[in-house]
Amino acid sequence: MTNGFPDSNEPDHVVVPPKANAEKLDYTYIVGGILLLGLIGWGLDNLLHTAWILYASLPVGVVSGYFLARHHQRHSRRDDAGQQ
Repeated sequence: MTNGFPDSNEPDHVVVPPKANAEKLDYTYIVGGILLLGLIGWGLDNLLHTAWILYASLPVGVVSGYFLARHHQRHSRRDDAGQQ
């Protein structure tokens, strides 16, 4: 970023947390995936009168949260060494 304008290949709406919070952010994505897909699985179980969709959606939530955290780490801007 030079002269107050973002680079053409970097979006200006992405907020990258400091490196100290990177591990906490990984766990947040994983727990969020578990909660979101668990809630969807629970709703589908109640809607379809089954008992297995919740248990099938929980591991999918873990895996999707993990891959979302890895994707976010790969494509986020790194902190400058001079800051903080």
